[in-house]
Amino acid sequence: MTLLHLDEQSTAALRTAGETGEPQEVSHQLRSHELLTLESLADLAVSLPADSIEHNVGALPDVVADGNAPRLDLELREMILGLETNGAWCVIKNVEQDPRYSALLDACLDEIEDLVSGPGQAYNREGFVFLSAPGSMTPSHIDPEHNVLLQVQGSKTMITGTWMSPEARAAEAERLVAGGHRNLKADVQDPVDHVLEPGRGIYVPPYTQHKVVNGPALSISLSVTWRSPALATEAKVLRANSYLRKAGVTPAAPGARTGVDKAKAGAITAAEKAKAALRRAR
Repeated sequence: MTLLHLDEQSTAALRTAGETGEPQEVSHQLRSHELLTLESLADLAVSLPADSIEHNVGALPDVVADGNAPRLDLELREMILGLETNGAWCVIKNVEQDPRYSALLDACLDEIEDLVSGPGQAYNREGFVFLSAPGSMTPSHIDPEHNVLLQVQGSKTMITGTWMSPEARAAEAERLVAGGHRNLKADVQDPVDHVLEPGRGIYVPPYTQHKVVNGPALSISLSVTWRSPALATEAKVLRANSYLRKAGVTPAAPGARTGVDKAKAGAITAAEKAKAALRRAR
């Protein structure tokens, strides 16, 4: 089953993204999907575990380094249904916990993932719905997954940045995988605006610096994410680098030395297996 109905231009853009690792805009056909109305999403939110919902005041600065943003003191369903006027921002995490949304996510990713990651390379499919009041801001941050953000209602501008060097990207990625917050301490560098109207979307590669500014009306967007073996290996190398740095060693960034990367990833895999065996023994 297909839902996005990617056109030739969008298909080519995603293939380009898979080759270059750069953001690419796409089109889709989810604007009137019954599971993505505000009422349906409010029902979904109250049915999920509390830790599946994150919300705060939408009017934030470009940089919120510690991730601490004020929240509205409202009941969840009331807050979501009042988004047009109450100034809040909300994300519903892991929508695939509901079988209906799991099917929606699969239908979307079946059209996307192979174009970017290659056949059979995508796993850990997850979905997130972002609900934003007019004028809301998502501060500058990075994410550790492949991500396609699909605009369903309203408009927003995704601002992506470019790292000054591979080492700069690796430093922030390492901080994130070592337990740091996704929010950045500085605004995006060399920014590029991507204006997303209903029916438009954008692929955002892992660890791309970006922020989001909502338009003048309520916004609903669906984010579909996944990981790949190559991305998992990079995360292990970053984790190993974090340990080495704490030991006083200055490690090479991922990709600089393939053989060394393989050894680092292998060491982390062995350590993870040993920890798992120890937990089972207890």
